[in-house]
Amino acid sequence: MYGTLKPGQSRWPALAYYVDSTKPVLSAEIEGQMWATPWGWPAVTAGMNIVRGVLVTLRPDRVTEALTRLDEIEGTSSGLFERVAVTTRSGTPCWTYLWPGSTAGFTSLASGEW
Repeated sequence: MYGTLKPGQSRWPALAYYVDSTKPVLSAEIEGQMWATPWGWPAVTAGMNIVRGVLVTLRPDRVTEALTRLDEIEGTSSGLFERVAVTTRSGTPCWTYLWPGSTAGFTSLASGEW
């Protein structure tokens, strides 16, 4: 996860309920491009830069419920974001949310961090 879903950020409480608290929250990196949007939250697109976030383990009994809730938050049904399977740079498969639209008016975040 990156942006507002990370621990300490505004949407973390919506995710924390589904996280397996017996597993550590790990730093993770994927290839992509991080953007600051004009709406005060980040977006990631495909790209060759590094995007830094965290990797959380969902409770096995709550995975389906968690993904449904996260899809609602990220607006996947309206095309706001798309949930996609990616692999971290360390080789771990995971889900993330990519911005499918134009980045006109966005600011590139070269650091890859939000």
